[in-house]
Amino acid sequence: MRNFLVMGAGKMGIVLAKDLIDSNPQNKVTLIDISSTQLNKAEKFIKSERLIPLKRDIEDEEQRKTIFEGQDVAISALLHKHSLLVVEEAVRRGVHLVDLVGEKPLDRLKYNDEAKEKGIIIISGCGVAPGIANICVGRGVHLLDETEKAIIYVGGNPLRPKPPLNYSILFSIESLLNFYERKTSILKKGKIRKIEPLSGVELIQFPPPFSKMECFYTDGLSSLLYTMKGKIKDELAEKTVRYPGHVQSIKILKACGLFSREPIYINNQKIIPREVLKVLLESKLKLGKEGDVTLMRVVVSGKKGEEHVTHIFEMIDYYDMEKGYTSMAKTTCYPASIIAQMIVSGEITQRGVLFPENVFHSELYNPFMNALKDKGINVTHKVIFRNRES
Repeated sequence: MRNFLVMGAGKMGIVLAKDLIDSNPQNKVTLIDISSTQLNKAEKFIKSERLIPLKRDIEDEEQRKTIFEGQDVAISALLHKHSLLVVEEAVRRGVHLVDLVGEKPLDRLKYNDEAKEKGIIIISGCGVAPGIANICVGRGVHLLDETEKAIIYVGGNPLRPKPPLNYSILFSIESLLNFYERKTSILKKGKIRKIEPLSGVELIQFPPPFSKMECFYTDGLSSLLYTMKGKIKDELAEKTVRYPGHVQSIKILKACGLFSREPIYINNQKIIPREVLKVLLESKLKLGKEGDVTLMRVVVSGKKGEEHVTHIFEMIDYYDMEKGYTSMAKTTCYPASIIAQMIVSGEITQRGVLFPENVFHSELYNPFMNALKDKGINVTHKVIFRNRES
């Protein structure tokens, strides 16, 4: 048996556990969560004797020590606040780790030497962005002699725009609000620069019915800011894709003070605007039966020899009606599942703290993309030379 530990039995954790079990009859999954309700939900959905649900609290040090025992690879589908805690514990216990979260890459790299000494792999940012998008950037840079620019355009949206924000919530509402609040880091002329969130709005076209979308700078580069430093001459940035009008609506909510964490008093009752906004948005922005779509385009341009070349990677992925998986869950969880299984099979030979762009840019690029394609996620790759296309 190949033993996998999946931490977190939320939407992503359940899809991860299910995919691991479906992928290979030799895969056994221990699924942990603090919520008995979520674990029961997972059991009913997955329906397999190879699933072992365990109620555990990742914040409890004694419980955390025991969960890695006997596991070949751990996969974290936990909240961002728990991510580094799990990295530390995995390294301490000498267990390979695949993490959906990729933020604070420099804090992760502090464990690199110890991970190498113990012969383990820690790969962070293994979803769609960071994740698939990083791999495309790494591949594009690898194929060029000199890279001038790399821009990621990516976003999960309802299949049809839905008022009041032309959007539906596809992941944690807290993470979404943070995403729209924090300063955006980009790489410009070799230096990391901070710019305002929700800035740089421009229209972008995908094939119909997504021929009129908008995109804007967001803080999603994480490890790419460091792994690509010195490799991209002009600009490296990420822009989130939404239906037109979304940015203006978010700016209005912010201008009205609804993102504020400072309490106000109404009829002698203390109210925190942000908490009220979270409750309202969660009720108003539920994803309908029509499902969602994930749009991604990664454009990497530069020189190969004396010729100017642009590599365009593109993905349009839809809700899976048969399995009941959102596209966001698929494009986030399948990469992590594939990577975890590639570790167990011995295909990934590097050791230490790694990121997708420096693992899958070369020999492992095609095996990874083919595995994604086998699961129904297709990333196309088009090469445009200055005067011709292939």
